[in-house]
Amino acid sequence: MRPRLPAALRRLRAAAPRSTDFLHVIATRHGIGVFDEQWFAYRQLMMEHLTLASLDAQVERDFTWVVAVDRDMPPQARKRLDALAEGRPYLRLAETELKRDFVPDLTAWVRREAKARKRNWVLTTRLDDDDAIHRGLAARLHEEAAAYLAAGHRSSVILSPVLGCNWVPSKATGHRAYHHSPSIGLSLLEPAPNAGTVYRSNHRTIAQSLVPWDYNVRHLDGETPWWLYAHTGLSHMQSEGSDRMDKVTGHRRAFTLDAKRLAPFGVTAAGARLIRETPEPATTGSLFELNRRGLDLEVEIHGLRAAARDGDLSAQERIAELHAERRRIHERLVE
Repeated sequence: MRPRLPAALRRLRAAAPRSTDFLHVIATRHGIGVFDEQWFAYRQLMMEHLTLASLDAQVERDFTWVVAVDRDMPPQARKRLDALAEGRPYLRLAETELKRDFVPDLTAWVRREAKARKRNWVLTTRLDDDDAIHRGLAARLHEEAAAYLAAGHRSSVILSPVLGCNWVPSKATGHRAYHHSPSIGLSLLEPAPNAGTVYRSNHRTIAQSLVPWDYNVRHLDGETPWWLYAHTGLSHMQSEGSDRMDKVTGHRRAFTLDAKRLAPFGVTAAGARLIRETPEPATTGSLFELNRRGLDLEVEIHGLRAAARDGDLSAQERIAELHAERRRIHERLVE
């Protein structure tokens, strides 16, 4: 049995226009370019008990969760992911070659899927593989999208759930937070034939980059914390020497995220305890530098693709060498 909606959400849902004219896709990148089974063991623990748990708990299930993975994903990690996908028709695994292929591959997929389902609009939502969303977020996004279209709008619109919670799962500590363009739950509703997805621009700047092109922006406000942003050592690959975990736990308004506070996100007490009691693996070096090196290799692979497709054997051999190097440097990220 699904959990009962809060009274305020029930009233909003009853009053809002309904629409079957859009396809809703929640999209997640999961370890593209990572080949370390131990890294995946910890990351998939987070994914199962946070991200997946929050989607299983959604009161509105009319969405597809596309999880993009590396085509050469380590076998044990892929086996565990396949097991999580069993019995969940809303979950689709999509293989990709490089990190830079994620956005064009996702764009092509949502356009094809919308056409196949005869949907004129596409709603795409960001979600990282170690974070969670409130169990009512999909329903609220659908209500906002349906009302927007029912009002006759024909411009694309950014839907931003601005209130959430930063937390450190290993410490069960966090604080309320506001972000005008969050990395979790940020959504984009756009005409299907030209859909570029919410990942077309950096989440921090997507509004600034798209508003001049007549895109609208709607904030999902109120007192509901729509997202739960997990801060871990493994999640900081985009910057060097981050102190975000200390800032979260040391915040003057920090509080304990107990079972009651986690329940609206679908996180069980047992799941939270398992994450808290599982030691986070130590990194073997700078994940930031390894990530940069991996992106450099991707640039070279991408530049050789056209020649390889045309049958250039030297280009094909060089691509194989680059993939081998890409795998080698990302096979042992953690102790």
